[in-house]
Amino acid sequence: MSAADARTRLLAPAVVRGLALVLCAACIAGMIVTSIADSIDGALAFGLVAAGGATVLLLVGVLVPAVEAAASADEERAASVEDGVQRLVAGGADEDEVRATVRAAVELGRRSAGD
Repeated sequence: MSAADARTRLLAPAVVRGLALVLCAACIAGMIVTSIADSIDGALAFGLVAAGGATVLLLVGVLVPAVEAAASADEERAASVEDGVQRLVAGGADEDEVRATVRAAVELGRRSAGD
């Protein structure tokens, strides 16, 4: 993870997982207590909140690996482009012109993709 990613990330996935797990455990205890107290509405409310916590656990488990895989692929692609630029410069091309061409290609790709 880059320094920019670390600054923009609000909560680490481990923190989100931990909070969701604590929420689920507390809600299970709440369901048990409200069931013993014959409060069906309370048990249902705790159950719905626990289901939300379980959904968060599932989403974090699915999305975090996908995002991290995409980020590593982007880093590999960036390293490949930089290697190509260095080869062109070593072959005698003007570095400023090569980098300007790469920037223009990136901008064209963003416009084509609708970003």
